[in-house]
Amino acid sequence: MLGKSKKEKQEEIDIFNNIPGLENLLLPDELQEKKDYLVLGYNKFSRIFAMIIYPEQTWVSWLDDLFNIGNISISVKVVPSSNGNVINQLTKRLVQSQSEYATYSRQGNILHLPELEKQITDLEELRMLIQTNQDKLFFASIFITLNAESLQELNEKTKILESELNKKTAMIRTLTFRQLEGLKTMLPIGDIPIPNYERNMVAGGIGTLIPISNPNLSHDRGIFIGRNMFTNAPVYVDTFIGPPSLPNPHVFICGTSGGGKSVALKTLAARNIATTGCGAFFIDVEGEYSNLTKMLGGEVIKIVQGESTGINPFEIEPEEKEGKQFLNIKDKVSEIRSLIATICRNSQSRKLNGTETSEIEIIVDQLYADKGITSDVNSLYERKGGKLGNGKYAIGRIAKKMPTLSDFHRKLVERGKCVELSNILATYLKGNSLGIFDCESKIRSDAEIVCFDMSEIKDEFTKLYASFVILTWVWQKFVLKNKNKKKIIICDEGWLFLKYQESADFLVNVARRGRKYNVPLFIGSQFIDEFLNSEERKNYYKHMLNKIFI
Repeated sequence: MLGKSKKEKQEEIDIFNNIPGLENLLLPDELQEKKDYLVLGYNKFSRIFAMIIYPEQTWVSWLDDLFNIGNISISVKVVPSSNGNVINQLTKRLVQSQSEYATYSRQGNILHLPELEKQITDLEELRMLIQTNQDKLFFASIFITLNAESLQELNEKTKILESELNKKTAMIRTLTFRQLEGLKTMLPIGDIPIPNYERNMVAGGIGTLIPISNPNLSHDRGIFIGRNMFTNAPVYVDTFIGPPSLPNPHVFICGTSGGGKSVALKTLAARNIATTGCGAFFIDVEGEYSNLTKMLGGEVIKIVQGESTGINPFEIEPEEKEGKQFLNIKDKVSEIRSLIATICRNSQSRKLNGTETSEIEIIVDQLYADKGITSDVNSLYERKGGKLGNGKYAIGRIAKKMPTLSDFHRKLVERGKCVELSNILATYLKGNSLGIFDCESKIRSDAEIVCFDMSEIKDEFTKLYASFVILTWVWQKFVLKNKNKKKIIICDEGWLFLKYQESADFLVNVARRGRKYNVPLFIGSQFIDEFLNSEERKNYYKHMLNKIFI
């Protein structure tokens, strides 16, 4: 006989019934109900409690402290009442309280009168609010689940939970032999299988049951920085995420020597570079970031006295305003004047006089004019292509050579109006111990990761001079030039930069304006007092710390 019998025929499967139900998504692989706890799979223990006594007065976020215990769930079940039924019950109770008050008054028994007076006042007020629809009565139940990886940990957490609630004059009860019912109550299916734990509450009281805070503070994306010490949840930080998640991108790390500040800064920098592809500039006073920079494919600029660094403070970069690029020579004049003022103030303990201030502006303007450099960006270039010398040719525009400190000094001597200033600046010319910035810029224009290693510099003034030029150069060369490019500035041992107003003002400037240019400032420091106790720059430091995410 051809064909198959009915028994041999494969049974049809209903494709619409062959779908996992809700219970398949909620049930664990293993579920064992013990006397006062549940076993939910391998090394998963849970204990469920019901709140039986509430604080006499609740306040907003009074349950929030419980989340610090870690791995805890709180389920609040709220059921609205019928206004008509509530008003009838309040009226009966009010009449009963008034009768008791009258009876005790006639008997001269004043022991219970204050309590009854308060009760009558509360009942009258509540009934009036409900009758006028200004308030509503609800029935609330609170169930709490503690989770742990061992029974011992679960018992320890139970003691902590009971202690925390006792501080609030609240009390819980373990659902002994009813843990499975408690688990069903905790599930978000709107079922309340365990009655008799309801508490009457008005709308204001219900509002205080809503948790306000969450110990799992983390961005949705970013770099992994560790785990929450209470919940063990991973924590991610995205310094570029912007408002409203992070109004300002800066990071301030403070701790004792050997506490891990440098390690934290290196970790933040390396993970940001690897994750976001951002640029990074390390101001390294101890020589701790050179190896990291090389590993990341960056360039290390070692600052050594008497040797050229390849950084020219007279180099000028295009700025952009309202979609148009231009050269801001006036700002460069201010920058050079600030540099020379810093030299005079911190090495000679004197300020620039009026003649010197005027001469600086005149000479700087002349230097750029002699090179044919104006506010037009095209004035930075000689011509299109051509011979460079030594048999080399350039395709495209050839950049003009920028003025140097030697050019400035020569003009200053020629004019002969500031002899003392020219003598002071002679030490800062090429070939002398402080001539480290009297040179043409040699750092690649496409460099995105640069470490300025100042570990060879021992005296404080040279550190100030070097940091002032480096920080200003980084701001002009990389921050303003690449406004949309993400980059970070890492400044370890930040307290060293606060000894002098000039370097401190730069940090303030980055803290104020960094967000507009996609520049988080990462600062590490041993002494937070350096940021707060200087009366001379008190307002600056406070402004900076207000802008820094700690």
